Amino acid sequence: MKPLETTVEEVLRKAIQSEVETRVYYQLLAERTTDDAVRRRMLELSDGELVHRAKLERKYREMVGSPPPAPEPVRIELPPDVADLTLRRALKHALERERDSESYFRHMAERIPPPTELGKLFVELGEMEWKHKTDLQGEYDRTAGSGDPERGEQPEHDHQHEDAAGPESPA
Repeated sequence: MKPLETTVEEVLRKAIQSEVETRVYYQLLAERTTDDAVRRRMLELSDGELVHRAKLERKYREMVGSPPPAPEPVRIELPPDVADLTLRRALKHALERERDSESYFRHMAERIPPPTELGKLFVELGEMEWKHKTDLQGEYDRTAGSGDPERGEQPEHDHQHEDAAGPESPA
């Protein structure tokens, strides 16, 4: 594997940018639902990204010795089929986003010796994203009572769309 050529400054800059992008992603998910509860939850997650960003900016100042640069403009487009989101579907999208972030930082941590400052930083960032992912996974699981999207398990049946007579019986 090619040696990793990066700096603490670059890693933290990318991590901060990722939090900015994830905040916008959650805001876009909030726009793709007609359910007020789902919209509120996505906006809560979006606000949580501000806290994550602030922590990373503080770490940047501590480790680099100067304020971080302003983030780059964010350009995220959701596919057209990401529409009329239920809480479960919105959480699934959020969970996938956090899972991708965790995977990235853990992969980078494997490429750097752990006793180095950079290696420790990647491990810490991976653990932070793991916590976000784990919290969302618990919430996702509670929306259906069971089912793990990582294993391709299907959500429980959506009783909201059955007619008043109940589920159709097999013929």
